[in-house]
Order: sequence, then structure tokens, then C-alpha cells
Amino acid sequence: MPGQVRRRPRELETQREAMRTKGKVIFLTMLLVMIGARSVHAAHSHTGELRAKAAIAMDLASGSIVYEQNADEQIPPASLTKVLTLYLAFEAVQERRLSFTDTVLVSPEATMTGGSRMNIRPGERVIVRELMKGIAVASGNDACVALAQHLCGSEDVHPFVAAMNAKAKELGMTGTVFKNPNGLPAEGQLTTARDMLKLSASYLRHFPQALTFHSMTTYVHNNRNHHNANRLLTSYEGVDGLKTGYVQASGYNNVVTAKRGDARVVAVVLGARSAGARAAVTRQLLDIAFKKLSQGQSIATLDEQKGSGKLPASLAKFAPRQDRDLKAAQMLAATKVAQSQQPAAGVEAEAEAFAAPAASVDDARSVNTANSLIHRRTAKGAYAIQESSFQSRQRAERRAQHLEKKGLPVKVVATRLDGKGKFYRVLVGPYANAADARKTELLLGHGSVMVQ
Repeated sequence: MPGQVRRRPRELETQREAMRTKGKVIFLTMLLVMIGARSVHAAHSHTGELRAKAAIAMDLASGSIVYEQNADEQIPPASLTKVLTLYLAFEAVQERRLSFTDTVLVSPEATMTGGSRMNIRPGERVIVRELMKGIAVASGNDACVALAQHLCGSEDVHPFVAAMNAKAKELGMTGTVFKNPNGLPAEGQLTTARDMLKLSASYLRHFPQALTFHSMTTYVHNNRNHHNANRLLTSYEGVDGLKTGYVQASGYNNVVTAKRGDARVVAVVLGARSAGARAAVTRQLLDIAFKKLSQGQSIATLDEQKGSGKLPASLAKFAPRQDRDLKAAQMLAATKVAQSQQPAAGVEAEAEAFAAPAASVDDARSVNTANSLIHRRTAKGAYAIQESSFQSRQRAERRAQHLEKKGLPVKVVATRLDGKGKFYRVLVGPYANAADARKTELLLGHGSVMVQ
């Protein structure tokens, strides 16, 4: 036809081949773009953003931070709160205000606590050790309340919560306020990944024996079998603790520790989308941490990141009243839990259990008899404070020297108890009246006892 150019078959074939080649190039280009995008995402998943609201990981021995993501974002702690509840319980045992074998009378109020439960019953008598297992493994909100009430000596757990906040402040947890001993939802109860790392690191350094509880995968109480929600205990090499948590406002939280060779990592994940995602993200974080440690990489040290001790403005309105809570915390420290049960000869007592960190919780032998020494007369009409008691004279004398440096009048008195041997009591005083002695007792706190 006029105006049309007739193409020969060879030209048409060449044109078709060019179009096919162009199509292949476009396809390969798109494929490379997709692969590149996935590679970038994978790189971010290993070195950048984890699929959680916040995360942080640290080498416990050196305090080196090897990864962090939104570590100062304030998020409800959920059941990670229970790490501090157990911390204070271990501390009370160490300071002779509590024994693992003390019997706790369970109140109706404790059993009415909602959420995850150990399944204790009103009027039941449970020893402290079992409550601590129920908290660590079953995440028992009821067990937390029962233990806090026992330490307070009443059903009012406010002094215990005050002690929690005092300990948090001592540890430099500047973005944290606790409102209850179990982490159930409460307005203003918030923490950060960095703060939880500070808490967990101190807990493990002071009480490594706590892993005896946290590494348990199951626990049975009142014929109910509880399974530890920490899936990594059985699926990740070296994991032997620590605690999971969930409330709707936070998502799925986790603080975990794992040991490989000489390295122990502590990692915190806050706000994962599901229990499975929590396990996956925590696994990923541990992989990153161990890899960076093997390469000698770190960001900073935890000690470098301690705050000023002041609460952020967003938390200030929820802060405990300092005057009231200081008094409450002092009262808790000075409280002697009523003991209808006296420790029997040979029972595990806990002052020495923490002197050797490598020992198991259950390996300790009875060395603490401070409560049985209460009310022994020191001098006619005089009062003194029994600050501590030791089986070793040298340890008692070292403790006395430490107190003397604070300007306190101190003496070491030897006492022999039938069937238990000799103990060396560290006494502060004497004081002419009970009021002056009581002031010193409150000042000393941590299990000191007024004697006459």
C-alpha cells in the first residue's frame, strides 16, 4: 500500500529479538531490585531495627552494651516487674529478714489477684521458696502479693512497693516507676529497656543462684502443672533465665540471659507482637550480641549510661511521695516477720548462701540465728541493736570495723547456742532508752534488731 514501508522478514525478527532482550533486562532489573530490598531488610534485621518497641543487650562481665534500640522509651513492664520482687526477696534472705523456709499464710486478697496465677488458696501455708518458684516459673501474680504481704507483716503491700521504687532509684532506673509487686496494669507503671537491663544485671551479679529458679521449665503446685513461658530455655543454647511478661499496653516483653563459654549476655526485648515473635526477636538479639562480643564490638558500657536519679517529667506525677515512701521502706527494712515457725537445726539459712556465688541456693547450711538472739540482755537498763550475727569471728570483726568508721559504738559479743555452736553478734550501742535505740535501728535497717 502507498505510504507503508514493507519490512523484510529478517528486520522483523531482529526487532522481535530486541524486544525480547529488553524484556529480559527489565525483568532482571526488577529481580535485582527485589533482591536488594530483601538484602537491605535482612541487614536491618541483623544490625538495625528489631521487630519490637525496644531492645538492648549487654555483656554481663564487662558491662559493654552491644546493641540498643529505643532503649529509653517508656513502656509498661508487665511481669518483668517480678524480677524486682524476687530481687527484694533474695535481698531480705541475705539480710536475715526472711528465710527460704519461712511459712507464709496466704490471704484471701492474695488469691483474688487476677492474671497468671500460681494457684495458691486462701488459708494455705506455703514456704517462701515455693512462692519464689511460683513467681519465677508460673509468673504467679497471687504469689507476688502473698510474698509482699508477708514481708510487710500485713495485707497492705504499699511498704513493699515503696521499697521497690527505692531500689529502682538506687540502681539508676530513672525511667521507671512501680505501682504493684506483680506488673498487672496500673496507671503510671512504666519502665525502659535500659532500666530493665540495669535491674537484671544487678540481680544476676548479686544473686546468681536465682537462676536455679528461673531455669526451671515446669513447676507443680496444688496439682497444677505450670510451664515456663520462656521458650528459649529449651531451644537456644546457653539460656538459663530470666522472665517473660505481657500486658496489652506493652505487648510481649522478655528479659533473658544466656551463657556461652566465658561470655554471659543479658538481653531485654519490650513490645514484641506475639509470644512467638518475642521468642524470635530475643533469639535474633542474642545472636547479634554473641557475634559482636566475638568480634570485640560494643557501643558503650552500662555504667556510662546511669542517669541523674531524677524522674522524667512524664513520670513525675506518678512518682511516690518521697517522705511517705522513705518511711515505709524503712519500716519494711526494720520489720521482723512474725515467725510461728522457728528454723530447725540444720535447716538452710541464707546469710552464707550468697557469700560464694558459685553455690546453689539449696546448698547453703544454717548459719543465721539472729532472730533467736532477740531480747537477750546486754546490760541492766541498757538497749543495743544487734546489727548482724556470724559464725566467723573475723567476719564479725570486719563488720564491726566498717560500722565504727561510720561513727557508731560497736562491740562483738560471742554467744553459744545449743546444737548450733558459737555465733558472734555485732552489737551497736548501748543506748539509755528504747527511743534512741529505735532511731539507730531504723537507720541501720536491713534486719537489725533492738535487744535489751
